Amino acid sequence: MNQSTNKSARFEQVFYNTGVGIMIVDKDRVLIEVNPIFCEMLGFTKEELLGKNAEIIHLSTETYKEFGEKAFKQVRNNKTVNLDWPCKRKNGQTIWVRIAGDPVTGADEVLWTVVDVTQRVSSQKKIEELTTKLSKYLSPQVYESIFSGKQNVKIEAYRKKLTVFFSDIKGFTEITDRLEPEVLSSLLNSYLNEMSKIALKYGGTIDKFIGDAILIFFGDPESKGDKEDAKACVLMAIEMRERMKYLRELWEDQGVSRPLDIRIGINTGFCNVGNFGSEDRLDYTIIGGEVNLASRLESNAEIGQILISHETNALIKKDIICEKKEEIKVKGIAHKIQTYQVIGTNKNSPIKNIMFSEEYDGFNLKVDLNFSKKHQVVASLEKVLKKLKNKG
Repeated sequence: MNQSTNKSARFEQVFYNTGVGIMIVDKDRVLIEVNPIFCEMLGFTKEELLGKNAEIIHLSTETYKEFGEKAFKQVRNNKTVNLDWPCKRKNGQTIWVRIAGDPVTGADEVLWTVVDVTQRVSSQKKIEELTTKLSKYLSPQVYESIFSGKQNVKIEAYRKKLTVFFSDIKGFTEITDRLEPEVLSSLLNSYLNEMSKIALKYGGTIDKFIGDAILIFFGDPESKGDKEDAKACVLMAIEMRERMKYLRELWEDQGVSRPLDIRIGINTGFCNVGNFGSEDRLDYTIIGGEVNLASRLESNAEIGQILISHETNALIKKDIICEKKEEIKVKGIAHKIQTYQVIGTNKNSPIKNIMFSEEYDGFNLKVDLNFSKKHQVVASLEKVLKKLKNKG
């Protein structure tokens, strides 16, 4: 027996006795040889496969052509191929295989080794579906930091300068008794959905929803710097306030006759941020006096007003138009807190033109047409003018 015969015998022994499926196709992708494991894997007999085009084991003509581009041509050009691919069993079931190919030396043929990985792929898909569901309960930034390994899933917290946002719907509690539960749920979900989209647009970390109240913070787990974080937060708040115009129209069509609007409070300062809770149940959140202050600012804000602290105003005043308001007394803080009302961005010239403020001896006029009803302003001014003329 010569050396060539020995090699042929060894190859045949490996071909038929190996634990993986093997198929050999010619340059036209016609099956010219298959081993028993391959037949068992796909549910065909050897006779049903030999002489048939490899399209018989693909899910569709499209996947057959796609495999030709991604794999068959690559192997024919002496490039290594090793990928997961869906195939079709004789009974029509889908099977996932790990397929690797090499050109047969001295021939136009390609030898493919095939391993059934259906169970692994199925498990991986279940994990992906589960993580997708779990991601709905976490802010995208927190989800990413946990699943990328940047953040440990254990009880720990650290101090960091953050800009904190609080908002709620003024008058929401009063309408809960007047609306059907289905209408109320639809109203609340549409509101939270719209606000969440805006928060994610500006990079805010959504901490939690408390009924109609929303807590969002900027600066962790990702930060663009104190000024940029504060600016993004305030710009987010402005867009949320504008979005309420659309939502009010939507709610009116759903039977909500009373106009609803939001109040917003924003503060910047050092907070404790991290995982709080027990070993079995953690909540990634923020705590501290600066968080409480943001909440107090929100509760002191008027309808449609964005009320911010001096610390936040100092960071954004070059980019955002704000008006100095009264000082407020906050429980737990010895000194009074200076507040500012957000008007709009410096680039938004129409906002500048509709904010009037005049003050001198015996005269004090402040008109903010962002929130005031024009006919009421006109009526008040006409009343004053009439009195002045009568007095004259």
